[in-house]
Amino acid sequence: MTLLPVADGARLLGIHPKTLHHWLKEANMLLVTHPTDARIKCVTEEHLQQVASLHGRPLQASRPLDAASPPLISSQVSVPHVSENEAESASTACSFLTTQGSEADLLQRLSGLETKIATLQEQFAQLTLALLQERERSVERRLTTLESLMQPLVGTQLSALPTPGVEQEPPGPRRAPRPLHPVEQLARSRMPPLIEYSAPGTYVIISSQEGEVHLEPNSRAWFDWLATLSSFRFVGPMGRFTGHRGYKDGQQTRYWSASRCVRRHTYKQYLGMTESLSIANLERTAARLQSDIEAR
Repeated sequence: MTLLPVADGARLLGIHPKTLHHWLKEANMLLVTHPTDARIKCVTEEHLQQVASLHGRPLQASRPLDAASPPLISSQVSVPHVSENEAESASTACSFLTTQGSEADLLQRLSGLETKIATLQEQFAQLTLALLQERERSVERRLTTLESLMQPLVGTQLSALPTPGVEQEPPGPRRAPRPLHPVEQLARSRMPPLIEYSAPGTYVIISSQEGEVHLEPNSRAWFDWLATLSSFRFVGPMGRFTGHRGYKDGQQTRYWSASRCVRRHTYKQYLGMTESLSIANLERTAARLQSDIEAR
C-alpha cells in the first residue's frame, strides 16, 4: 500500500491540508498512521487520486512512500514549499476560473436556445398563416359549390310560385261595430284628453268624448280649452306625463302639476297656472321628469 503524508498530498493537490482533511472526511476515507512516525498522518495514493477526481483537482507527479521505506525527510525529497495563503489563493483562483468558464458556457447555450425559439416562433407563424389561407380557400370553394347547386332550385321554386293578385273582399254586408258596455263607456268618458306629438312641430289632441279636437297650440282657444279640464295626458318627443289641476278647500284652482308613476314611484313637477301651459312649457316639464327617472 502506497502512503503519502497529508501535508504532501495537500501540496500535490495545491490545497491546504485542512481542506484535504475535510474532503477525506466527506468521502468517508480514513487516514493512516505513518509506519515509522505515529505523529504523521498519511493518506493512501488511491484515496488521494479519488479525492482529486471528485473535486476536479490536477494531481502532480509524486514519489510514493512505501510502508517499508524510511520516513521522508527534506534531504531525500525536495518538495517546493507552498505557504497556506498561497495554497488558498490558488484554490480560490481555480474555483473562480471554473465558475467563469461554466457561466460562459451557460450563456452560450442560452443564446443558442433563444435563437432556436425565435426560429420556431417564425415557423409557427408561417404555418398558422398558411392554415388560415387554406381554410379561407376551402370555405370559398364550398360556398361556390353550394351557390351553383342552389341556383337551379331557387329558380324552379320562384317559377312555381303563384302570381299574387289583389284580394277582394267577399260581397256581403259589413259587420257593425261591437256595442260598448256601459262600464266601458263610463271608463272611456272619464279618460283625460290626450295631447300627443305626431310630427315635427305639430300635436294631435284627442278627447274621449269629442274625438279629435282641432286647436292651434298656444292660441287663445287652446288656453280656454285647458281651463275647462281637470286633467290631461301629454306625450312629447322628450317624455310624457299626466297634468292635474290643483284643489284647495274642495275647489279647483288655476295651478297645475305634472306627475308620472314608474315602478311604484311617482315623480312630480310644477307646471304653473293655466295661462302658462304652452307647448314649450309642457315639453320642458316632460324632459325634466324623464331626466329624474333616468337619474334614479
